[in-house]
Amino acid sequence: MFALLNIVKSFFFETLLSIFYFPIWWYTKGLKKRFLFFKERIKALSNALALKIMFTNYFKPMFGDYSRQGRMISFFMRTVLLLWRIFLFLIGFLSLLLLFLGLTLLPIIATWQIVIRLI
Repeated sequence: MFALLNIVKSFFFETLLSIFYFPIWWYTKGLKKRFLFFKERIKALSNALALKIMFTNYFKPMFGDYSRQGRMISFFMRTVLLLWRIFLFLIGFLSLLLLFLGLTLLPIIATWQIVIRLI
């Protein structure tokens, strides 16, 4: 009898503790984990678009063509490529930022909606 009572008591105590600890975890350790994840995703996006390489080689002629026409074509071609890749990076960055903010504000919005429905 006492064993069953202890099991039920510990189950409810653990459940209540988990419910009250969730917001603390969500905005401390969970927020840090999400931030590090999105930081890695932004680095991966930058590497996938090769932005660092594009900026490093921006004024170098393409295909080793050092003539005046080759330099002009390379400059304009790299400008177009760089603008396109920056545009793609900004879309990806803004998407990740909105996702991060959405996940951060999700418990507040859910709690607010529960309170509104109960009133």
